[in-house]
Amino acid sequence: MKLYKTLILVICCFAAIYLNSSCERDDICAEDTPTTPMLIIKFIEDGTVSDIKQPNELQVKAVGFDNILDFTTNQDSIMIPLRIDALLTDFEFTIDSDVDEDDNTDETPNTDTLSFQYTPIEEYVSSACGFKVTYNGLTESLTQEGSNQNWIKDITIQEGNVTNETAAHVFIFH
Repeated sequence: MKLYKTLILVICCFAAIYLNSSCERDDICAEDTPTTPMLIIKFIEDGTVSDIKQPNELQVKAVGFDNILDFTTNQDSIMIPLRIDALLTDFEFTIDSDVDEDDNTDETPNTDTLSFQYTPIEEYVSSACGFKVTYNGLTESLTQEGSNQNWIKDITIQEGNVTNETAAHVFIFH
């Protein structure tokens, strides 16, 4: 009986050593591991090249999705996700979107539709982190409204490849 207990203990010890030695560094995804970057958009005053102008009560919604990204606290730049399963993402950018409790607004909301086209490239990161997607060849197109009703006046692609989140990829002039 004592031999049986000793044998089981030895087997358990070998199993524990084996399981601990088979764990690799790649089994844990570190927080600083690069992931799929978001598109960074910076808002600039129309007619200048560097004067920051924050859009008033901005909301951004991807066409075909229900989630609304609400930027009612004015910001000079925003980060939005691009689709990884498509070659383009359409967004509705709405300014003056905040409605008070009586459903009255001081300003009429103005929505512009902007489309970003790109080529998604999957990159293997590790077994724990999986894949990340970068976007190459970023281009844009703005749906023009009649009678100059667009609040977005011009768009400039600053970085054609979205590979990180260190600087603005797109400038929107308004």
